[in-house]
Amino acid sequence: MVAKKSTRKPAVNVQLQRSDWVKAGLEILASHGHDAVTIALLTERLGVTKGSFYWHFESREELLGLLLQDWREHATLRVIEKVEFKSKDPKDRVRQLAHLSISSSIAEFGGALELAVRSWARTDDLVREIVAKVDRQRIEYLEKQFKAANPSGDAELMAAMHYSLSTGLRLIFAYSEKKKLELRDQALEKIFFK
Repeated sequence: MVAKKSTRKPAVNVQLQRSDWVKAGLEILASHGHDAVTIALLTERLGVTKGSFYWHFESREELLGLLLQDWREHATLRVIEKVEFKSKDPKDRVRQLAHLSISSSIAEFGGALELAVRSWARTDDLVREIVAKVDRQRIEYLEKQFKAANPSGDAELMAAMHYSLSTGLRLIFAYSEKKKLELRDQALEKIFFK
């Protein structure tokens, strides 16, 4: 009797790190939302078994927590570090933040990830708390910059307005990305630093 030739592809020896799982999870989160971040979809995307997932994580919840941690670190802490490194001038820092905050559209990874995390926060109390902490951290940083740029101004109000405008512009589809940046620059000159 002749053995039938298998049509299955041989297993590839893949040495994944936790960071590979987090990256894949962030990509799924950004493109499809948190409900789509499943072990089955992750293992399919990475070409490995569930055993590999459980080698790196105790549960899906652990991975989801790391996704939120990564989002916070890259979308807030690293951005602040970058701005701090580039300039000592508070007005320039606010301008840089304005540009960075809307420089990636919703269709791009950064914008899509921000929107996905905020959408997730609408239905999950713990995620909502994390997003609220990130919002406070971002607004406090802006407030510090506005206070340094204009000590007699209402730094808290300016920070809240700046953050709201930046967040809101990202969600408006009526304007092109170029127009959003133009509006942002006009707001900086006519409202925030007049």
